[in-house]
Amino acid sequence: MNTLKTLTRLINNSRGIAVAEVLMGATIGGLILSVLPAFYLAQVKIWTTETGRLGAIERADFAVRRLEEEVRNGRSIVQSENGYAVAVTLPKQTYDADLGTKVNALDANGQLIDGDRINYYFLPDQSGSSTSGGSIYRRVDPSGGTQGQPRLIVAHVYPHLNPRGEGGTSPQPLFAYDSGLRTLTATITIAEPMPSTGTFVAHRLEAKCRHDGGDLVRVPTPEHLEGEIQCSICGNRVKPTCQIATHMTKLMLRNR
Repeated sequence: MNTLKTLTRLINNSRGIAVAEVLMGATIGGLILSVLPAFYLAQVKIWTTETGRLGAIERADFAVRRLEEEVRNGRSIVQSENGYAVAVTLPKQTYDADLGTKVNALDANGQLIDGDRINYYFLPDQSGSSTSGGSIYRRVDPSGGTQGQPRLIVAHVYPHLNPRGEGGTSPQPLFAYDSGLRTLTATITIAEPMPSTGTFVAHRLEAKCRHDGGDLVRVPTPEHLEGEIQCSICGNRVKPTCQIATHMTKLMLRNR
């Protein structure tokens, strides 16, 4: 009789352990199924954010670096009144057979001579629903030659999203030349479209708000006098379709 009771007790304990193991397995499985999707979505969000930000930084940096060498070697600069265009005049160059390279040409008085004129200018994009964005182009006008063809330097440029000036006034211009200091300040804000995170999600090319399709604006706040990106409709609840980066640099002319 004691043996039978012992066996019965062991069987019941085994059943209890089995049930506990099943419950534990179900609990762990439920946790995995609930945590993994959330973890995956978080990683996807980080990836899309960082990919967009890196793309914006790289394209803005490329545009500035293309301008940098020509400005530093330039003799003079003419800026448009609205700050959307700038023309850099380079020294004229001739080929030196002894050195095997091009050198700056000099006049009879040993002064530099004006050469090619390099034009950088912004053109708004008229193909979308908003004309606030556009592209920067580069055109070379050779000295004594015909006008060159414009070449695209960078797209998705949004001058109205440039940081605000002192006291939260109007946006800083794309190009601002100080003739006294002979320095050119270039401020380029790029909006990089973020990759779509869903199969049926449209890939937006314009800088808009995901909530209501409102235009993005830069609004000065007490914490950010230079302005923070908001939606023209829903304000600071904005969910941009893009990542925005601004590259600002100051370049000095070295030749006269």
